[in-house]
Amino acid sequence: MTQLIVAVDGFSFEEAKEKGIFDKLKAAKEKGMIWGIKINDMLFSASTPYIIKTLKEIYSLSVFADTKLHDIPNTIENCLNRLVEAGADIVSVHCSANFRPRKEQLLEHIAGFTVLTSFTDLQVKWIYERNTEEMIRNFADIALMNGYAYVVLSAKGLSVIKDYPLKKICTGIRPHWFPHRKDQIAVSSIKEAVRAEADYIVMGRPITEWPDIFEAIERVYSEIV
Repeated sequence: MTQLIVAVDGFSFEEAKEKGIFDKLKAAKEKGMIWGIKINDMLFSASTPYIIKTLKEIYSLSVFADTKLHDIPNTIENCLNRLVEAGADIVSVHCSANFRPRKEQLLEHIAGFTVLTSFTDLQVKWIYERNTEEMIRNFADIALMNGYAYVVLSAKGLSVIKDYPLKKICTGIRPHWFPHRKDQIAVSSIKEAVRAEADYIVMGRPITEWPDIFEAIERVYSEIV
């Protein structure tokens, strides 16, 4: 079954804690409605090991550190090591880095990032000189070749890599009751992602900006099941 990952972006760790966001996510996790949490900018607001350890040990949340690492191999491996040692379950590495870790055990934590859902087809063509579907396939090939466990993409690209033995994490998900795209271009509904057999869907603002976070999670979960 497709699982929900809640993206808590735009908050520092302390802000999210004070607003009770983690408490509500913990309650949702205990009821089996979410896999866990995706964090990005929060990693830069305080001690990363402390944040990840607290999310896992105090709030019982699985952690997707969406860092989109892209650098020389040694630098990526150092960062990846630190995040995994801190307790991150999944860490994103941009496929264009063509990175393969020296430590084989790190592969089970790597999510290969493909094309940003904020890109238009024209931007993808301008940057990569290929269309979006070609780039998703090419990046997924890199993830597969390097032995990654996961790949991150828009639900619209799932049909392109349907038979790839990678766990598929889909971003750019917008429920019908929260139609605001904001900076997202390649968006899909919850039902579209589930029908396309996404293993995980990532959703942030439709949940964190809803008046009652737990209620928003319940609404999403009802569409998944």
